[in-house]
Amino acid sequence: MLFYSPPRSAVPLPSIVLAAQSPNIVTAAECYLALGLSVLPLAGKMPLVRWSEYQQRRPRPDELQRWALRGMFQNVGIVCGAVSGNLIVLDFDLSEVYWAFQSDFPDLATTYTVATGGGGWHVYLRVDVLLPSLRGKGVELRATGSQVAAPPSVHPDTDRSYQVVRPLDIQHVPSLAELQGWVRPALKTSRRMSSIQNLNKGSITMTINAELISKIAARLREMGYSKKDSWLNGPCLYAERHTHSDRKASFGFNIRTGYGNCFRCGSLLAKDIASKLEIS
Repeated sequence: MLFYSPPRSAVPLPSIVLAAQSPNIVTAAECYLALGLSVLPLAGKMPLVRWSEYQQRRPRPDELQRWALRGMFQNVGIVCGAVSGNLIVLDFDLSEVYWAFQSDFPDLATTYTVATGGGGWHVYLRVDVLLPSLRGKGVELRATGSQVAAPPSVHPDTDRSYQVVRPLDIQHVPSLAELQGWVRPALKTSRRMSSIQNLNKGSITMTINAELISKIAARLREMGYSKKDSWLNGPCLYAERHTHSDRKASFGFNIRTGYGNCFRCGSLLAKDIASKLEIS
């Protein structure tokens, strides 16, 4: 899929599209920052800096330059939430879910949209009132505490570039209350419990990064997570998604498989947990 190339007589492209079409990652990062977006240097999809503070403030130009001089911009990430002007990104992993979204919410779908290079889509929106991050089947609503790889980044699994497929400005909407209900996970607790039981039986096979799992386990123990069999149990790392900040502690991390599970958020991969914990 190629970048959109307008005819000469066309109306000038929005600034966000021009930023996405930058000739290199560093220039794109500079352009995104100039547009009021908080940016991060990424390796693949993983931030290469401790990025909790950049959820509260945008990096300074001198910080960006320092990251660039150190060769840290393999890819560029955009931080969602208030720091980027109340930005939310709908991250679609399944084609059928994205097409359903377009059918159910045609007005919302008419906004700046990116093909991820991995077969998914990122739909960008700005809102008056931020929603908590949510994860449903085949889609994740990324808000405060989340970030996404942005064009012209390259997908780490396919080596294909993130590219603009809807060269429009980011649409501003007052409310996403209806969409919030649409995204909300539909998995039943019994199915989630079945997944956990299958893990304990060793029925799930995955490539294990023992060093990364060890680092995650050590960090969770430092945070007071309790151990039961192969699991470290405690509050969800995405407490903002929970109505009462997960006071009942619904999250577990399996130290044998590197697989996390939350009764609210669903399955979590070790690499995503490591990113949330700012473990490199």
